[in-house]
Amino acid sequence: MTTIEKKGKSTSHVISDFMKEYKLKLEDFKFEVVDEGKKGFLGFGGKPTTIRFTMPDVTEKIKEFTTELISKINVEIKAIDIKIKDKIYYVNITSNGDPGFLIGKEAKMLDSIQHLLNQMINKHEKKQLKLKVDVDGYRNRRKDALLNKVKDIAEKVKTRGKSITMEPLHSANRRIVHKFVEKDKALRTMTIGEGEYKRVVILQAGAESDIKSKKKPYRKRYNNSRPPRKKAEN
Repeated sequence: MTTIEKKGKSTSHVISDFMKEYKLKLEDFKFEVVDEGKKGFLGFGGKPTTIRFTMPDVTEKIKEFTTELISKINVEIKAIDIKIKDKIYYVNITSNGDPGFLIGKEAKMLDSIQHLLNQMINKHEKKQLKLKVDVDGYRNRRKDALLNKVKDIAEKVKTRGKSITMEPLHSANRRIVHKFVEKDKALRTMTIGEGEYKRVVILQAGAESDIKSKKKPYRKRYNNSRPPRKKAEN
């Protein structure tokens, strides 16, 4: 909790000034009148009103928003744990049994929850914060499994000297692959394909030109699938 004390000539004035200064609404904070103060006579002997304001910190607000969002989809959870690292808020939800619904197919439900929470907290805080949401450590397990697979592929590429193309991956997983491979100076990565799910090619350093040279050249297509005939010469 963040606690702030303010003074002014009346309770209403202190609260109004506080809301304007911090750009808050009434539901964003709690307050307690510490000293009601008193009016002086002809401007003498007066005492200002003192009010103590308490505001939940960002982590408490994230927990509040997460609890509210989860309750709206009628799912019971055990706990919400929040850690901060490199200015990123990692929100881990502990499920009350089967986490499958909260995760969803290909983690789409989990990604939707993460997206909504980011929007909610950024709108409330009026600044750009970054939240990463997980359920029962699902993302970490998937990341570990992906890295183990990349390690195996990397060793095969170095042993065989041939590039290997991975299955289509989401952008977040492609970044994990790129960051891991770039640590090895003997290897490089390329991204191929279109759409949200693209493929990552892992290859030996300096082999990019070989990959590019194997691509089929672009051929112009015609509506009738046949090239136009040349005009007969007179």
